[in-house]
Amino acid sequence: MSEVVAVQDLGHVAPPERRAPVQRRGRERVEAILDAAESVIGEVGLEAATTNAIAERAGASVGSVYHFFRNKDAIVDALLERYLEQVLAVMQSSRRLAEPWVPLEELFEGMVAAFLALDETQPAYFAVCRATSTVTGGRADVALEMNRHMEAMVVELLRTRNPGMPVEDAHVHAALSVTAVHAVLDHLQSLPIESRPPIKAALVAMMVRYFEPVEAPYRR
Repeated sequence: MSEVVAVQDLGHVAPPERRAPVQRRGRERVEAILDAAESVIGEVGLEAATTNAIAERAGASVGSVYHFFRNKDAIVDALLERYLEQVLAVMQSSRRLAEPWVPLEELFEGMVAAFLALDETQPAYFAVCRATSTVTGGRADVALEMNRHMEAMVVELLRTRNPGMPVEDAHVHAALSVTAVHAVLDHLQSLPIESRPPIKAALVAMMVRYFEPVEAPYRR
């Protein structure tokens, strides 16, 4: 998937994947590299995206890219860190915790729409998440952190909507729903635009049918 930097001496600790810039100019250069990486990955996919192409898109030398990022994996991890903040903001705004009575269909329509809007503004989001998914054998710690945060927010949503739901049950339902929704939305991006609305509607209907019996014992 990416360039691999060999560590010749296994008795020494490998250098850090990413060098954090201190000066403003360095921070701006890092952001430009990440913007370029997202653009290139969104156009050609993660496998085909190279550090050379990313450097060219950023208007930087390859050496400048390697100054801040040890390899392409480090760039991907940095993109995931960006996405973590954005995904948590999407989840926070779409859960509607202040309206625990909102119908399931309306709730899931809002959540799905929010994630699709995220993909429109961040074209590499699903490609990067797919490559680092724990389900497909990914290795990024930040991807694990993203899943943990998303599941925790769904647990809070379920227990707010359904007082008395055991936390163990909420965790099971949260893990399943986060995995299922993310997988379907990821698949959606590989389809022609005209064929997406029916699948989006089917995803919402599927989640409603799943959660109706889950919430039934706790209805007020």
